[in-house]
Amino acid sequence: MLPLGLLISVVACGRTDTRPAPVVETEADLTPVAAEPARLGRVRAVIRATGVVTPTAGAEFMAVAAEPARILEMPHAEGDRVPSGELLVRFDTSNATTDASRQRADLARAQARLDNARITQTRMRDLAERGVISRREMEDADREVSEAEADVARGQAARAGMEARVDRAVVRAPFAGVIAQRLHNPGDVVQPVATDPVLRLIDPSRLEVTATVTLVDAPRILPGTAARITSLPGSAPVPLVVSARPMAVTGQTDAFLRLTFMNATTLAVDTRVDLDIDGEEHVDVVLVHADTVVGREPDAAVFVAVDNTARRRRVTTGLRDGDLVEITSGLSAGDLVITRGQVGLTDGAAISVDAPPK
Repeated sequence: MLPLGLLISVVACGRTDTRPAPVVETEADLTPVAAEPARLGRVRAVIRATGVVTPTAGAEFMAVAAEPARILEMPHAEGDRVPSGELLVRFDTSNATTDASRQRADLARAQARLDNARITQTRMRDLAERGVISRREMEDADREVSEAEADVARGQAARAGMEARVDRAVVRAPFAGVIAQRLHNPGDVVQPVATDPVLRLIDPSRLEVTATVTLVDAPRILPGTAARITSLPGSAPVPLVVSARPMAVTGQTDAFLRLTFMNATTLAVDTRVDLDIDGEEHVDVVLVHADTVVGREPDAAVFVAVDNTARRRRVTTGLRDGDLVEITSGLSAGDLVITRGQVGLTDGAAISVDAPPK
């Protein structure tokens, strides 16, 4: 019989080792990525909005007829520059002119009656003082003067109204500007309502941008905040400044915002524009490139390179400014964030990291 120790050795030598051999990773097994450290910096929120170029208060004039009338003359075309006081529209006022002539004649008759009544009043007062006429006759003379004076006052008011109608038949430019819109032509019959204007005059040197922002963003925008027009192809952003707090209107989902041009502009009135408006600023915060963040809140994450292994870190994002996004939790400054190759990467994947740029 074999000794026990020798028997165990023989049995052991006769068995097959079934344990898996250790995996040796080759360069082909590693996912190539690029990475760079998260850094501390400052970031400013940018609020995006749309707006339209509009005249400022007092820089727009709409020519409207004072009464139903036919247009006789409109000497300027759309786009023409006109000086202050220039003729814009002349309306047909034949009826008003006729009425004004009749009112002047009526006033002349009322004035003649008043003159005669005053002469009679003076004569009757002299007779009353001498006791030639009765008190009643004196009172009749006084009443005739009062009635004649009332007729003259009414005639003067009517004449002033008719002359004003005649004057309103000629519309002149209240300021120097440009004919922005010509909405009718000579021969057209127009109505005396704001919804039927004849033409629109604007002062191109006094323009602003009127925009709308959400009620959520409105409290973040203060007067004096910088902004830019970003939608003009082939040109640098046009600088603006917020001129007043956003104004919310009851029942509306947006607030209205006014912005002033920092420099003279050649933009045409009614031009639609896209805006970037500066919001609040955070300093000394962790920043990464926006495209390194995969997924959306609350599952947003970045991949961090740790010893040639990709580690998925869930993060909370904050402000965004262009290509940079603030990380408020889940990442520290100096962590090596994967900036290329993160799409489709899995937690724990073996990676080869390119050296970060110096």
